[in-house]
Amino acid sequence: MQLASALLQEAPIRDFMRECMLKGVLEVRKQARLIDELGALQFGKPLADFQITQARIAEMATAIDAAALLVYRAAWTRDRGAARVTREAAMAKLVATETAQQVIDGAVQLLGARGVVAGAPVERLYREIRALRIYEGTSEIQKLVIAGQVLS
Repeated sequence: MQLASALLQEAPIRDFMRECMLKGVLEVRKQARLIDELGALQFGKPLADFQITQARIAEMATAIDAAALLVYRAAWTRDRGAARVTREAAMAKLVATETAQQVIDGAVQLLGARGVVAGAPVERLYREIRALRIYEGTSEIQKLVIAGQVLS
């Protein structure tokens, strides 16, 4: 409840959380479609049966969880009564959006030509994630915000 009331009161926090939730929705959609597409055959085997594919998926899942933990930490810090969560929010946005870009890029790599066909789920997400990396400050701006907070 504390976070919900804070989100209603502070536009930067509300916008940050909206972006993170949007990223989460995109990620869930991507994962569901990626699992379906991994059933496609490569050299007579489902793509998901290859160890390199499994390793890439493990890396993606780990990176997504790490990014989510930063988002949760920013919310937790705010709930604990911190007056500002600028550093935590900037770190969470930076890592969440960069991770989303890397995960979607990895999905495109795994799917090969099917990953770049116009209208394919992964191709569309590849284009959509770029906007998330720009809204509310580019990754470079987030780095400057973080550095400013750490050095102050």
